[in-house]
Amino acid sequence: MGRENYSAIGIGMTQQEAWDYAIRFDRTENGHQEGYTGTIGSATGEEDKAVCLIEPKPAKKCIVEKTEHKGARKWETVFVISPRFDDPERFDQKQNVEVKTTQGDAINKAKEMALRFGETFKINIEKHLIGQVSRIAIVTPKAAVMGKWKFTGLARC
Repeated sequence: MGRENYSAIGIGMTQQEAWDYAIRFDRTENGHQEGYTGTIGSATGEEDKAVCLIEPKPAKKCIVEKTEHKGARKWETVFVISPRFDDPERFDQKQNVEVKTTQGDAINKAKEMALRFGETFKINIEKHLIGQVSRIAIVTPKAAVMGKWKFTGLARC
């Protein structure tokens, strides 16, 4: 087994993210089988060097897109039945069940589910907005600059 010099570019907000990116990119290009390609994907990490080419700059501002809510806001009471131990993998019913009528109806439905699945269920009371989108805004970070690093070192080949 020999060793060969390699050079690779990676991007990320930290040097470690850039290193991981460069390795993922290399393995996509040269295979995932841990072959000895002489590239960063088979680097030993012993004599690797990193040089920052572009300094990362995290976003300092956000873009806010508001959703307009028109008209009166009406709320309804909803009883939500869900697994007691918050483990939906333990039974076939993966979604929470909403009952919009009465507490008694919710309890009867929970009893039916408990007998059917042999599990414990909880009932929470919630208020839902009727007939309107509940999303009020989308917040996106503005103009972050990803860092760019050049990695060099020795790799197996």
